[in-house]
Amino acid sequence: MISFEPLEEPLGALVTGFDPGREADASLVEELARGLADHSVLVFRGQEIKPEQFVALGHAFGELEILPEPDKRDPDHPEIFNLSNVRPDGTLVEFSEPQAVFLRGTQRWHTDSSFRELPCLCTMLYAVEVPPSGSATQFADMMAAYESLPAEQQADLDNLRLIHSYEYSRANNPGEMDPMDDEERAKFPPVSHPWVRSHANGRRSLYMGGHVSHIEGLDVDEGRTKVAALTEAVTTAEVTYEHQWQQHDLVVWDNRTTLHRVLPYDIANERRIMRRLTVANADPVI
Repeated sequence: MISFEPLEEPLGALVTGFDPGREADASLVEELARGLADHSVLVFRGQEIKPEQFVALGHAFGELEILPEPDKRDPDHPEIFNLSNVRPDGTLVEFSEPQAVFLRGTQRWHTDSSFRELPCLCTMLYAVEVPPSGSATQFADMMAAYESLPAEQQADLDNLRLIHSYEYSRANNPGEMDPMDDEERAKFPPVSHPWVRSHANGRRSLYMGGHVSHIEGLDVDEGRTKVAALTEAVTTAEVTYEHQWQQHDLVVWDNRTTLHRVLPYDIANERRIMRRLTVANADPVI
């Protein structure tokens, strides 16, 4: 029987009683779904999880996405996205090469897969190796952030939609990356989502982040300035949990209700190997 112990933080819960070898039966699926809905971020501490167990656990939450960037997929389990600064030959990437640029791009506040027409439900990130300092991941509660805004500002945001673009966010990474080709553009065209999402529990949340290109129907530059200003205003300590990674940690978070980012670390000199799954969502954005 697993249980959820709320963290002494604005959001999140520590999961206890979890056995990675347990079959993902209906009871486990129901427990995990309840915990995620109640806490938005679930923390599993210090249990070694094999890739095949990781994929099986991911399926307990739902169908798994196959992410862009095929060179970063696990060769045996394509559902696993390898977020690593270590090359296959064991050497570390250089600070300016595309993989390091991609990883540094995750230091911006974002929500995963918002560039899809049907964005994901949650992300699962498992720590294989972590550096001795830096590389913590911050999570910001976008339900609490929305509720903290004045009613007049809430009403304004309720009527706006944002254009999310994978091409824009990729081009906006801090360094040189190869531009998307026509096939990639066709596969991931820009999509429109409401700035404010509604949830089954009756609460609403801001839905934004690093994949946002601009505000639909407004001047592009004006919209980007407005998005950036609100992002800075609502990602405060009052709504944020900072996870300090340890080897074999697993963190699962709800992408519908949170933003997240990794904090800087010495990419070119300290190893960081993370395995990531992204669970698809079956519900439209409303």
